[in-house]
Amino acid sequence: MMSRKIAFFPLLCVALCLSSVAADEFPDADIRWILDKYNVSQPQSLIAAEGLVGWTKPGGREIAAPSKWSNKEGKLTLEFSDRTRDFQGGDIVTSKQYTNFVLDFAWIASKGINNGIKYRVKDFGETRARLAKGWLGCEYQILDENAGSFGKGSTGSLYQLFAPDKETKKLHPFGERNTGRVIVLDNHIEHWLNGKKVMQCEVGSDAWKQAVADSKFKRDDGTSFGFGENPTGYLMITDHGGTIIYDKIVVREIGEKR
Repeated sequence: MMSRKIAFFPLLCVALCLSSVAADEFPDADIRWILDKYNVSQPQSLIAAEGLVGWTKPGGREIAAPSKWSNKEGKLTLEFSDRTRDFQGGDIVTSKQYTNFVLDFAWIASKGINNGIKYRVKDFGETRARLAKGWLGCEYQILDENAGSFGKGSTGSLYQLFAPDKETKKLHPFGERNTGRVIVLDNHIEHWLNGKKVMQCEVGSDAWKQAVADSKFKRDDGTSFGFGENPTGYLMITDHGGTIIYDKIVVREIGEKR
């Protein structure tokens, strides 16, 4: 555990000195098809000027001190966390629920990171023994991984359901900055990584139903409990070990057609 903290120290220094995010990292041209047809809100940062305003533990519980989560000069930070040894980290969720949106984010991660951003998160209850807590949602996976990782659990995937595109996925290694984008519009979902679309799918399609049936997100008897089909839910940042810094998490809500 000590060696990981030391190895991550230069990364923390770099992240704290990052300048503001360049606008062209998340070009509107890539979502022009949305902007031209729908009423879209102004960008709203999900990282407060200070503190963890807008975030709670699942179920609305306060993120109590001491916590591995913090806001360091406007950067949402998860210090090294090992869930087998301590519980000062853990998953956090937004206070607000979202339906249709464009979510832009940027991160720098440590070696060994296992993290992700979930959406359409809700409490499904005790759907099966190993998912007893029930706070589930679609996940944009973030991992420290070897080059050439393109599985359903690799960075940019919709975890357990759809793998990222081998041709467009370009992940920078741990210690370097990556950007991500999630688009949710009714049944349409897109994942972007470093300016390239790496995954898209349609909730409720035959491909979706088959992917869910082949995943862990089903009842023990194989039947569906509606995973990912709820149109509205919380956003969640997971903690499955490691250290990560988000210097940008911005959401734009998509409203009615014009």
